[in-house]
Amino acid sequence: MRKVEITERVVGKVNGDGFELFLNKDRIGEITFRNNKKEYLLQSGFLAEGHRIYKVEEAGEPVTQFVHDCDLGWC
Repeated sequence: MRKVEITERVVGKVNGDGFELFLNKDRIGEITFRNNKKEYLLQSGFLAEGHRIYKVEEAGEPVTQFVHDCDLGWC
């Protein structure tokens, strides 16, 4: 699992007592302000740490070969 920082790409739209958060027009969560306290409510796959928002991605399998099927004689 790896975290990709997306803070600069997130857009907030005012909604009641907080903000709705969007990434590429997709709603990813909201920030609410109640009793002078900030609370992040994010969709699965997103994480807030400090003042940053991250997208959590599964780490892919490590690359073991540069090319596949090299036995075909073209590489």
